[in-house]
Amino acid sequence: MMNRNMKKILCLIIIALCLMVIGFCLNGCASPATEKSNTDKIVITMLYANDLPNLEQLVETTYTDIDLQIEKNALGTIDGETERRLRNGHGSDIVASTIATGDVLDYLADLSADDYISSYQSGIMRKIAIDGKNLFIPLPAQYYGYIYNATFVRENGLSVPKTQDELVAMLKKAKKEHIGTDENGSDFAVNGTPATTATFSIATKIPDFFGLSDGIRWLDNLKKGKASFKGSLEMCLDLPMEMIEKGYMDPHPFASVSNAAPILEKMSSGKMLMAFDNVTMLDDIRKNSNYEFDMLPMFSSEGNPAWTVSAPTAFLGINKTLTEGADKAKLDACRKILGLLSTPEGQSAFMMDNGAAYSYLADYSQIPDIVPDGIKSCIENGYNYNISLSNDFMRYFGNRCNAVLCGQTDIESAFAEVDEYRKDGSKQSATLLGTIDHDMIVENYNVRMEETEIGNLISDAVREITDADIAVVNGGSIRGSLYEGDIYSYDLDYVCPYEDHIIILEVNADVIRSMLSNSLSAMIRNVEIPGGRFLNVSGLKYSFAEPDGSSPARLVDVTLPDGAPLDENAVYTIAVTDYMAGSGGYYDNNGDGFTMLNVYSNDVPKAKKVKLVCETEYTFHSILEKYIVSHNDEEIGAQIEGRITSVEKHE
Repeated sequence: MMNRNMKKILCLIIIALCLMVIGFCLNGCASPATEKSNTDKIVITMLYANDLPNLEQLVETTYTDIDLQIEKNALGTIDGETERRLRNGHGSDIVASTIATGDVLDYLADLSADDYISSYQSGIMRKIAIDGKNLFIPLPAQYYGYIYNATFVRENGLSVPKTQDELVAMLKKAKKEHIGTDENGSDFAVNGTPATTATFSIATKIPDFFGLSDGIRWLDNLKKGKASFKGSLEMCLDLPMEMIEKGYMDPHPFASVSNAAPILEKMSSGKMLMAFDNVTMLDDIRKNSNYEFDMLPMFSSEGNPAWTVSAPTAFLGINKTLTEGADKAKLDACRKILGLLSTPEGQSAFMMDNGAAYSYLADYSQIPDIVPDGIKSCIENGYNYNISLSNDFMRYFGNRCNAVLCGQTDIESAFAEVDEYRKDGSKQSATLLGTIDHDMIVENYNVRMEETEIGNLISDAVREITDADIAVVNGGSIRGSLYEGDIYSYDLDYVCPYEDHIIILEVNADVIRSMLSNSLSAMIRNVEIPGGRFLNVSGLKYSFAEPDGSSPARLVDVTLPDGAPLDENAVYTIAVTDYMAGSGGYYDNNGDGFTMLNVYSNDVPKAKKVKLVCETEYTFHSILEKYIVSHNDEEIGAQIEGRITSVEKHE
């Protein structure tokens, strides 16, 4: 017999189970309504280089009917690809761009009558206006300057420089005494990306030219087509070239076959004394190091005041198609988001996400702790220069500067090309190559994490043209989408912009497995941006275990396309880039760690059981062009075929 207490307990259990069932039923009955509520939200898309969780949260808690979705893309705010996306109907609702030029402007709505425009400093809005119209708002700015290891300076009796000559003298002493010098003997770095090189080159001459009346007149004349770089601005490379000649700075990161210099790793570990970069980089270094760091401004060599450099992180506009369609709710939602972003709360949310340090709002109380101590006086005294050249142009200028700094061309030829670009644009070839049967989109770093149609297409093209058994294409080489319809040669400039050459190697099964394992090793990297070494394949199939926390992905299985295992006694021909095989060396993350393919570099031992069969003049760009032309009697297409699978997703 059950006693009274046991009966009570049993009754309570039964009641609890009934409540759980009722709750489940209620939830189950409510789930369609919940799903409907979610689908009733107005989804607004925005292309950006990284996640913006604080901004998303602010928008979605302020406007509960809006779902702001950030699409991450390695291209971020690059104008050329932004334009291509817009032109082909894939533009985001909110358009993130640099100082937009050309056809990008045709896709932006006029915001001049929107109330939030008056929230910004009138000076910046006048500067970015196009024919008197405001097409975008400026996001908060980044400060740029010299990041330096304050601990090394203090503990080694170095003097904090106040002039350019003192800066060079400090680098000389540091190199001589091996204070913050890396394995190459360098103690100063610029990451080598074209945009950063351009900013650094111009910034070195702000105190003695661009910030003075002569520079202001020159820039005004440049915009009117009455000034040139050749014969006027060769001085911009004086300091960088001096640093290279004296061994303070390594020229290697400026080569097109090279990865950007790993400034975060070197500075935070004490292997580098100084670097040119922005406040976000300074914050990242501080978070990852036990040393103290600060930032210095750009110095004069002629006794003029020092200057800081700043630039808006990007500009935001609204896709013009929303003003022409019937979806007024979407347009209103975009205006609400830009309006919210134009408040102190919106600016602070973005600055928390992006590490920007300066807001262009007229009534924003700047956060003093964000501004590094070493540049505060310049900002307080008004010596802050905002570079106002378009990002497309800055990238081209930086590309030509890079070519000079790594010895690929002379400065006169490079700056003559800059002037031609300024006059005539990029002179893109408009040769019609063929047609694509459907869109093949690069988005959310997909070519660095999974099988994609465009990855299959390019790797198939490489295998067919080279006649190799296997072809691989590193995801970081694929930078733009292909869109349904006609494909012109200039489209491939965005899809495959790099000039690494394709070579053919003979390898065995062990080398193939080692290569694929390395390709998965950077799927988790800084701020969870997957590394570009991930391999798209043709002539192979492989599966991997997904990254787990801080652990990278892991290779599980490799087979031939028909599922047959690799022949352990066979020799396979494989098409790879010379970059992967060590043509640019392996230090500073170059070669993406594919040392098992090394046939060129003396940085590490040559690869065993690997034979160089032939070198070609093909790049991914030229081989894809040849492939499309050779198939011009048909529409080009590619599908997902299960070449690359995640075991967690397919078990």
